[in-house]
Amino acid sequence: MRSIYLEELSWPDVKEAIGNGFDTIVFAVGSTEQHGPHLPLACDTLIGETLAGLVAKRLDHALIAPAVRVGCSQHHMMFPGTISIDPPELQATLMDYLQTIFHHGFKRVIMIPSHGGNFATVAQTVQSARQNWPDKQVVAYTDLNKLLETAFKVSAKFGISSGASGIHAGEFETSILLSTHPNLVNMSRAAEGYTGDFVKIIPDLMAHGVGSISSTGILGDARPSDGSRGKEYLSAWVDLIMTEIALPKVAA
Repeated sequence: MRSIYLEELSWPDVKEAIGNGFDTIVFAVGSTEQHGPHLPLACDTLIGETLAGLVAKRLDHALIAPAVRVGCSQHHMMFPGTISIDPPELQATLMDYLQTIFHHGFKRVIMIPSHGGNFATVAQTVQSARQNWPDKQVVAYTDLNKLLETAFKVSAKFGISSGASGIHAGEFETSILLSTHPNLVNMSRAAEGYTGDFVKIIPDLMAHGVGSISSTGILGDARPSDGSRGKEYLSAWVDLIMTEIALPKVAA
């Protein structure tokens, strides 16, 4: 295989890969939404693509499909550039995506949501897909709380509080982007946003938007970010995802 990225292959390449046992597709479900004044709108998608690549490389015979780049981001619409679709439309898109993948003979799909607003819809899609295609394997990592807990454990190793590490555009997301896409990060604009009790603000955040909590769109503190920590966050997340999805072998 000259590449494991589906879109870099020709159709004869894909046909040959399927014939040689490449039975699994991995792809991210990201977003195009504000991530503070210092990070690109593609932040979640870029992180998801990186995670999809790392997961696929740990599996045998897996290809990486293009990420879904727009998600459920209504709570970020106060900030220019954010694009959002509603959960039913995202689920319909994902079901169509899966249908085409299975049409070509793939037997397993792994979805990796990388935007918090997508996790519930991806979980619902998995249940619907399993009913539609009982002879296929559709799995996803959808435990957002555990994902954040894992990030906070890495933060704590470096003396960074969970408040600074944040849940949106804070230290850990910024550190990851500094590691993977440093040219897209403007640290001169990095700032402190809301660093209080994240659980407490979720109802207001979902009802009134992130802007009602943080004028910059940051939930955390981006200032202490460091690209050297980004790799540790990614490694910890991939370890967690691989443990949680626990894939059995696909029947021939």
